[in-house]
Amino acid sequence: MVYAAQGADVWDVIVDGCILVKDRKLLTVDLENIIEKIVRLSENIKKK
Repeated sequence: MVYAAQGADVWDVIVDGCILVKDRKLLTVDLENIIEKIVRLSENIKKK
């Protein structure tokens, strides 16, 4: 448990025994997939 910290102090995050962040990298998010969706959505917005 941490009393006081900033985001820059966090390297790893474990919740309920699952590693969510390791060495400041998200392990549970498909970043490439999210970026693809954002690009497609932004293109649709530009067309309107």
